[in-house]
Amino acid sequence: MKTLWCRPAGEPASEVRIGRGIAPELPAWAENREVFALVDRAVFENTRLTLPDAWARHQARPGEEQKTLAACAQVLRAMVATGLDRHGLLIAIGGGAVGDAGSFCASLYLRGIEAWQVPTTLLSMVDSSVGGKTAVNLPEGKNLVGTVHPARLVIIDVDFAESLPDTEFRSGLAEAVKMGIGLDRELFELLERERTRVLQRDPDVLLEVIERSIAAKIAVVEDDLHDNGRRRLLNLGHTLGHAIEAHARGGNPHGLCVARGLHFALELARDDNAIAADDASRCRELLHAYGYRRDPLPPPEALMPFIANDKKLQGDTVQFALPCGIGESRVAPVTLDSIRARLET
Repeated sequence: MKTLWCRPAGEPASEVRIGRGIAPELPAWAENREVFALVDRAVFENTRLTLPDAWARHQARPGEEQKTLAACAQVLRAMVATGLDRHGLLIAIGGGAVGDAGSFCASLYLRGIEAWQVPTTLLSMVDSSVGGKTAVNLPEGKNLVGTVHPARLVIIDVDFAESLPDTEFRSGLAEAVKMGIGLDRELFELLERERTRVLQRDPDVLLEVIERSIAAKIAVVEDDLHDNGRRRLLNLGHTLGHAIEAHARGGNPHGLCVARGLHFALELARDDNAIAADDASRCRELLHAYGYRRDPLPPPEALMPFIANDKKLQGDTVQFALPCGIGESRVAPVTLDSIRARLET
């Protein structure tokens, strides 16, 4: 088992434990704590993790259905019903939507209680379980309501990735590809070099992919926990990705939407001469190597309302994360008119 720490200035540290077969240790690590577990349905059916009978539990709704104010209100009322006090602990066990909603509820309950994360999808392992962002969706767009409430402990057991459906695995892998393109050249080269083993879900390679992805994210989060500057680099691929996802009403997996958004970000970067042609080509080749194609998009008039509601919008300009080299990116202002023009090509 490896341990990483995320220590943003002025905030409690988050401990991230990464390994194989470590999830069964969870009850021992939470011994003598009053626990409320928000649990993905699939975990109930997974013999890898048995929860103590003494823990209060609430079964999460599937996927993005949990990320609504109404669904979270039900979780909060269940927490009240159990008598959970301010020293209690909420453990979110599941994918990214469960983690987002769980930490969101923990941040609100009694004005904030401790949260832990046990990600069970590759998407939540490589990205959403670390960094403290919580959010729920509104009909007008993704993640428009949220808080910053870092988990005190994140337990990443790569063995959960073994049984993931292929689409869910590829959705998570897209976030690792994003990290390689935008933040970590060595991760990019690892994904290039070990494509076969990654797609075969070799646990040793996946551990390295996860560790490098989380380490890259920690380096950004420690510098900008509240998303006022450098943390916007983590939005690479997400501006368009969130619009596609919102337009599909959650029908398209998050990571696959982000992958399509990466293609779009590369095109904007080339329009702006922000990235050399050879580097852009190499990024596109990596996306294609993992099956992320430049699929046709919905019409601009269907996507632009969601982009216009993006939380990074300032006036008529979006603070857009753009790749500018292998493992390098920057945030640049891009007008809504420029985005529309690129969507129309």
